[in-house]
Amino acid sequence: MACTITRSVILARWTLVSLLVVAGCGGGGRSDADTSASATITATGTATATDGTGGVTTGAGPTSGTDSGGATTVKFDVGEGESDSSGETAGDCPPVTGDALLTGTVYAPNQEIPVSGALVYAGTTPPDPIPQTVYCAECVELPCGTAHTLTNPDGSFSLEVPSGTKYVAVQKGQFLRVVELDVQPGENPLGPDVTSLPDHNDPANGLYIPKIAVAYGSYDRLEDGLAKLGLGQTNVDNANYEETLVGGTEQFDLWDNEGDIFGPPAGISFKGPFAQLLSNYALMEQYHIIFVPCSNDTALSALDDPAVVDNVRKWVEAGGKFYVSDWSNEFIEKVFPQYQEFWTDEFGDTDLFSVYDSLATVLDPDLLAWLEALPADLKDINPKNGGNAGHPTVNNLPTIELVDNWSGVKEIFEILVPDGMGGMVNVGHKVWVEGPGDGDVIPTNTNWPMTITGQYGCGKLMFTTYHTAESGAYIGLTPQELVLMYLILEIGVCQTPYEPPPPQG
Repeated sequence: MACTITRSVILARWTLVSLLVVAGCGGGGRSDADTSASATITATGTATATDGTGGVTTGAGPTSGTDSGGATTVKFDVGEGESDSSGETAGDCPPVTGDALLTGTVYAPNQEIPVSGALVYAGTTPPDPIPQTVYCAECVELPCGTAHTLTNPDGSFSLEVPSGTKYVAVQKGQFLRVVELDVQPGENPLGPDVTSLPDHNDPANGLYIPKIAVAYGSYDRLEDGLAKLGLGQTNVDNANYEETLVGGTEQFDLWDNEGDIFGPPAGISFKGPFAQLLSNYALMEQYHIIFVPCSNDTALSALDDPAVVDNVRKWVEAGGKFYVSDWSNEFIEKVFPQYQEFWTDEFGDTDLFSVYDSLATVLDPDLLAWLEALPADLKDINPKNGGNAGHPTVNNLPTIELVDNWSGVKEIFEILVPDGMGGMVNVGHKVWVEGPGDGDVIPTNTNWPMTITGQYGCGKLMFTTYHTAESGAYIGLTPQELVLMYLILEIGVCQTPYEPPPPQG
């Protein structure tokens, strides 16, 4: 029997609009959302609804984007389903109209990188504040009469509202800027000072950024990438083509995960050993995101303590976002082993010594649309680095070159958990980018997952087989850094807090 599916607009404390799937089947229909009290908007994709008998499979296998019935899978990284950028409404909620038009472009904190899918909202009261500890960004209904829209792939938006005093909110995940404006009749162009995501945390003045911990590693420079995003000042050396974090300006905390081999960057003090953070849940819950980039992993032995493993699981389940890259893969494998299997060398080691570059393919259509819409100077940083510097570009999409891969994902698995409506939903990894291996340990005749995200409880797992940054310093952001910047914003959006799968390992 056919099921009728409606998609109702829902938000998480005014976070990114997402969709709640409500399936009504004859003889066992259910309605977990009051569609008469929420708007319906046109979706750019479809969400998979369970039929009450289980069996929804999303993201099965390295390249899967469909379930066994051929339906488009749920994209958890934009909430349950997707919504378009037009903010069009239908059904019981009439469209919001007014005599004023807000226009502008939402940028990352550096006011250079456009942000796709950001929520722009205008209301008569300010939104609830972002909690300053780890929390579950659950989705709730947005009342009728709410003027809102999502930005286009190039970050642009236009929003019709009634004139008068309005609180204008620009949000993506835990990034939120709230400005009180006197909106005049007619067009109101808004500048980057109003529409850019904040570059620092100042809740008293309506500025919120995620609280971030970085496990400072031996071989990757995530701190420079975050600074280039706008979460710190950078020093640009045009003579040597280097752009690096200015120590002391970073808007995130650095924890030592390299054993003081090289020491912290100039002007930076570590908060302490990374193992100390993982061993103390009270410290962990101060953060929304924890990054564990490539390193020699001096903190890895901490995972031999079951209490530390439980801390990580508890924190992610509560809503934490846990990003791991290449040689730090054990922080995913040992804590969430049921989600993926890594390639191993002849010694059984997941840390490969045959570093490789991969001509990879972008699979996610929204990520692809954003990359295509980037300005030319962000797509190709070679002119900033002396001309023919040999850095990969974003000019041959959907293909991008991912360099400095030091690990590989062999397989991702379905992780089926109850959906709360009598069915099952897959919270296993979604593959954003895939590519061939090194030809030594990993075959080159097949594409393998290279950028993946999964859900655990109300939190997120994220893994990349490659370094956050290319080896060596340079000015600007390379394609793999751009992908990471996109996902940093995407993994913070609201989602359904499914029960986590039983722990393994």
